[in-house]
Amino acid sequence: MQKLFLALLLVIGQAAHADFLTENRGQWEGKGYISTGLEWPVYIKFLSKSAEVYTPDDGCEAIWTFESVGQNIIRGWEQVTVGADRCYVGLKFVVTRHDASRIKVDWFQMNGMHVAEALLWRVQ
Repeated sequence: MQKLFLALLLVIGQAAHADFLTENRGQWEGKGYISTGLEWPVYIKFLSKSAEVYTPDDGCEAIWTFESVGQNIIRGWEQVTVGADRCYVGLKFVVTRHDASRIKVDWFQMNGMHVAEALLWRVQ
């Protein structure tokens, strides 16, 4: 009985993860911000187990690897693939639901210092 209960919890957990990822799959666009007031466009394409990120103002591209996925949150790390000389490198990120139509991304240095945030809308 205990094994059946644990298996059921695992299936429920996987369904919650799949729903959040399925809900976010596709292309998103919005604006990134830092505390000095600087803004820039951000484009994100969520895939099943990763995401592609593009910030055209600085010509940077990155791949996101998901570390953990919850019902309303995705955590992971960013690997800059283009523009490492112009972008922050080695950041962690957190994606949360901002409201019914937007998601919020927060970027952090490995020491936990907040670097930037972005609000994004799904591209139709």
